[in-house]
Amino acid sequence: MYKETGKEKMIRFSIISAIAAVTLYLFVSQYTPTSDPAVVQPEQNQVKQMTVVLQEINEEHHAPKLAMVKEHENQPMLIIYEVDVESNYRFETQYAINLADAPTDIKRDEVSDGVWLKTEDSKWTYYNRELEQVKREEKNISKEQPTFSVDINEVDSKQYELQIKNEDGTVLKKELDEEPLSVVRLSEQNDLWFVVFDENTILLVP
Repeated sequence: MYKETGKEKMIRFSIISAIAAVTLYLFVSQYTPTSDPAVVQPEQNQVKQMTVVLQEINEEHHAPKLAMVKEHENQPMLIIYEVDVESNYRFETQYAINLADAPTDIKRDEVSDGVWLKTEDSKWTYYNRELEQVKREEKNISKEQPTFSVDINEVDSKQYELQIKNEDGTVLKKELDEEPLSVVRLSEQNDLWFVVFDENTILLVP
């Protein structure tokens, strides 16, 4: 009968111990819960509805025109509308483009029919009347201030009182179910106003 030497016995126990250690490691690894590092998706800038009037109703123009930033299919868009006041104030799209990023501000041009958009990096981009990007100096951004003031007072949790005033007094007073983001004038006679909310818009006539 073969008698195992001390050296062979040591080698055998070493091999058994190594196998047991590997087996234990694989068992523990398999049943120990692992936490994958959280993948943080870049947050897409929320599209804030905003608008600027390019043309008011006056003696020369019988249809107002405005540029508006809004969301469409989760993408920001810049749209130029003309309002057909004789067809139940229907908004007719003149031009529309998709934007790469949601702008933070909108202004009209000082002399042209174009519009300026400001991005988060404070950079202004000019779009002409057909919404084509054209190189233009920022000094042409309109600095015109409105000739009216807008007061919004919360009546209760579901009602807001809108008051529009000019130098002659109160032009319009209206209770709304939602707090407006902005109000613009579409007529020099103060008889047509455009109110922008988070998702909706309405036209108001005194």
